Amino acid sequence: MGFNFALPFMPLYIQEMGITDPEALRLWSGLLMAGSGVSLAVMTPIWGFLSDRFGRKPMTLRANLGGACILFAMGLVRTPGLLLVLRILQGAFTGTVIANLTLVVSNTPDRRIGFAIGIMNSAVFTGNAVGPLAGGYFADLFGFRVAFFLSSITLLLAFLIALLWVREDFSPQVGAEALRILRNLTQLVREQRILPFIGLFALFGIARFSPRPMYPLLVKEIAVPGLGIATQAGLINAVAGVAAVLAGIVVGRLVDRSRPFVIGMACAALAGFFLLPQGFLPTLWGLLPFVFFGDFSSAGIDPIMNVVLSRQVPVERRGSAFGLSGSARSLGWSVGAMLGGVLAAYLDFKAVFINSALLFFLIAFFLSRLHRRSTKAGTAK
Repeated sequence: MGFNFALPFMPLYIQEMGITDPEALRLWSGLLMAGSGVSLAVMTPIWGFLSDRFGRKPMTLRANLGGACILFAMGLVRTPGLLLVLRILQGAFTGTVIANLTLVVSNTPDRRIGFAIGIMNSAVFTGNAVGPLAGGYFADLFGFRVAFFLSSITLLLAFLIALLWVREDFSPQVGAEALRILRNLTQLVREQRILPFIGLFALFGIARFSPRPMYPLLVKEIAVPGLGIATQAGLINAVAGVAAVLAGIVVGRLVDRSRPFVIGMACAALAGFFLLPQGFLPTLWGLLPFVFFGDFSSAGIDPIMNVVLSRQVPVERRGSAFGLSGSARSLGWSVGAMLGGVLAAYLDFKAVFINSALLFFLIAFFLSRLHRRSTKAGTAK
């Protein structure tokens, strides 16, 4: 909730800083959304390795406290350049989802991992739903800076919850053991046991985050008269968040009982189908159902890939494995946000959604290839 209280409205925030040219606004929106992705991609494997070395709870505390400080500073800046610097720092010092995901998975029995990851994703996406809706309302009433300050307070509360009530049974690894973990993970990547999944996480990040920076600007063009722009942009994000909550619960339960690759293929194909027309819709009310079903489908892919990845590595190496996957997703997120900004600036919004839909169809194809490979391996075994 903390990150989504204000960050989705950055395209509208920088308008107040004097960026009014439509082409420049779309490029800056993509750049700001991408800014944290590069630093997050660099730092996530490092934080993941440190979580295997020193524990998962310290990483959760670091991510929430770092986010609280940086979001507060974002409410004080006066130029897009300084906002971009803080976005880069945000990527370097936060990564709350990966930190929490590693903590949850490492303390869950294998037979319940699918359900645990589904509930974890639902919790994340509940914040994604509530945050923009409340943040858009507060931004229309009190301004975007107040929304950033409230974001900071929310993340500080998350830090205090983790500090006071989260428990972890963890034995720190000695230096030699930590090096052994790193060597074994490198061997896993070299043997291609997790490399295909890392590539899929990157592609998923590009497909899912290409349209994200453009939603506030698209909503501005098709907005309902008499209702605040930030509130309507928050409504889009809230609908997407509710869809993702439901997807996390439904898909998380299904993955424990069914074949994850088949479910993943269906989710990716449906995500592409519902994304394809979004740039062509003339009204906000017409856009909302496509956003709901598109995000329900795309959000279902994430827990599937996390479950499959968790089953590839032993529990003591999951922090490093999720660090690598998180890095790939963040890099894809960064590339996708920039790609969305460029396509919107030099073509139009339609090109952004068409590109994202085609990438989801490509993900469905790659999942089908992985499914066939795993089926053959199981038969041979």
